[in-house]
Amino acid sequence: MSEIGARVVAIEPATHDIRILRLRPDRAFDFQAGQYARLRFHGHAPRDYSIASVPGSEHVEFHIRDIGTGASAHACRDLKPGDNVWLQGPFGDAVLDERSTRPLLAIAGGSGLAPMGSIIETALARNPTREVRLYFGVRTERDLYGQARFDALAARHANFRFVAVLSAPDAPTEHRTGLIGDVVIADLPDLARFDAYLAGPPVMVAHVRDLLFARGLPHDRLFADLSPTPSPVS
Repeated sequence: MSEIGARVVAIEPATHDIRILRLRPDRAFDFQAGQYARLRFHGHAPRDYSIASVPGSEHVEFHIRDIGTGASAHACRDLKPGDNVWLQGPFGDAVLDERSTRPLLAIAGGSGLAPMGSIIETALARNPTREVRLYFGVRTERDLYGQARFDALAARHANFRFVAVLSAPDAPTEHRTGLIGDVVIADLPDLARFDAYLAGPPVMVAHVRDLLFARGLPHDRLFADLSPTPSPVS
């Protein structure tokens, strides 16, 4: 699969360590909600990042965490509008099942919010009355982002609910607290009728997966990112 040239349109801070990168590809870049792409920045080895934008968007968006070294640090600290980036893909099978009308449960940790945003916005565009819930888990308030986007989505869709969960709050908070999986199953003790989508740190995803199965989620209705490469879980 050949690379496609792209130009940086914008790079903006989302949190203290996550940047939102928007690219304009030189030619059409078709993908499905939930897929990822391989990005190459000048002087760095390619790395995989989940696609945050919805299919058909003018720009392709990524949420990149600054891990201190390598391609991700370069993207967060050195990229500027107008710079060239090369992209390859799309890849991944953990995509939105657009045929399903089952209630949709999306669970994201950290920058795992990127593909979950694409999935839920696409799902609601295809079926505006579908029941959709998004749980977003981070450590503290400063790690939260995207709340205005999802609050606006909730204002348009009474059937959509967004829940932020802090695992290690460092001050009093209006948000739910604890481990994200525990919060989910407290709200939804029976998951037999749901589709579930997960993205985030592999340890979190594996733990939440087991909790969901224990609450009746069918194994073939879980779509999860257990590694840098998303794949269905069965």
